[in-house]
Amino acid sequence: MYKAIIVDDERWIVEGIKAGVRWKTYGFQVVGEAENGKEGLELIEKLQPDFVLTDIKMPLVNGLELIKRGKEISPHTIFAVLSGHAEFAYAQKALNYGTFGYCLKPFEIEEIETMLAKISQSLKERSGAKPDRDAQELYEVLCSGNIQQLEEKLSSAGMPVSADMPVTPVVIHGYVPSPNQDIHHIRFRMNKKRVGLLLYSYLADDFLSFLDLSGSGSGMEYSIGIGTSSASAAELEASLEAATIAAYGSFSTGKSGVYRPIASSESKMDDLLSELAGALAQKDRIRFVSVMESCRPLFHSYTLSIKDAYMIFNTVMYLFTREGVKANARFLEGYDQLSYDYGHADAMIDYLVKHTLNQLSDELSSRLAGVTHNRIKEIVTYIHHHFNQEISIQSLSERFYLSPTYLSQLFKKEVGENFVEYLSRQRIQYACKLLAETDLTVSQIGEKCGFNDYFYFTRIFKRLNGMTPTQYRESR
Repeated sequence: MYKAIIVDDERWIVEGIKAGVRWKTYGFQVVGEAENGKEGLELIEKLQPDFVLTDIKMPLVNGLELIKRGKEISPHTIFAVLSGHAEFAYAQKALNYGTFGYCLKPFEIEEIETMLAKISQSLKERSGAKPDRDAQELYEVLCSGNIQQLEEKLSSAGMPVSADMPVTPVVIHGYVPSPNQDIHHIRFRMNKKRVGLLLYSYLADDFLSFLDLSGSGSGMEYSIGIGTSSASAAELEASLEAATIAAYGSFSTGKSGVYRPIASSESKMDDLLSELAGALAQKDRIRFVSVMESCRPLFHSYTLSIKDAYMIFNTVMYLFTREGVKANARFLEGYDQLSYDYGHADAMIDYLVKHTLNQLSDELSSRLAGVTHNRIKEIVTYIHHHFNQEISIQSLSERFYLSPTYLSQLFKKEVGENFVEYLSRQRIQYACKLLAETDLTVSQIGEKCGFNDYFYFTRIFKRLNGMTPTQYRESR
């Protein structure tokens, strides 16, 4: 969207032009107005507009002087004049100063819109003539942290940043939609699948509303990250980084869309990583799976970002190898690799659960050694990974498409004990681990093992171990 300023000492004319002209249709937005030439020059210096429509006869500084001095302040700005018939000679003189044209009072809206259409085309041609290299050089300077050079690049690109005119970075990942309105912005390629843009913050909402996302209907996924509004060049690098992380929002949610940065929650991540470290140190697969599963809804609700996913993945791999299991460990080099390899957080969680369980569950291999029926192998594996949840013969029969009676008979034949005995033994075995290695109460341990009734838990525990849970803990 191009920036326009109206300068006229007759207020009713300014309001009439603002309300009557279809500015957005031609790609313009009125960002300022002044009642005299002096105020007009101040606005030009401050806003660096693309177009100024000015009256000729005004107090303090007239329109001709405004154009002359305005071009020195903002060389890229296009000027046009409003004048009455009595000032026609002045209007012609203004043309010698390099103005685009003039409209005579009383003016017609159509006349101004015709002029806007021509100016818009001229600005498009001018913008198209700029080499893409300039934008790429600006991006390189932005990444280098050279603030002075960045300020110079932004000014030369017609986008100086200030507290009054902050800039917002936008990063588009995946399918790259194009704006169907010509909104003033700087565009640069970040990599093959990611494009970055800079635009004035007041245009951000219009930019998003004008994006053509029709191409995404063909199955192309996209994810757009909106950075924070930056009031200085020094803030832009951090804001672009925030927009880049937000542009991976679809990795968390699995949905294309527009995402803004998530407020940092270091305490939540510290708790998650601490829980994962404890689970791996104790080789506690149930606890590990529980923590990983608790991450799913946090990603789905966009409470956790790809930055958090990256930390989780590499931390688990590091802890995993530190605990002595070095086989098949891998580390990611960046967000792109994480996004490319797994697509979304659910796939990453599935990988970590499967990868670690294959190593943490040595006991499972011995239990499956004597089982010959493939379906019972699947059922034993499922129980091994979910015994702390509510499981019944009925639920297993529905999940694995076997009748309850046949499943019960086949299970005892293959495993050597009935389903209830096997499930109880799994749960009590885990309870023994928790009693020995944690400070959880007996009641809490019973719940974590899948027992909803404290007394039933203690009764089963004593039957299988010959002592109560409390006695077992005291004996360790």
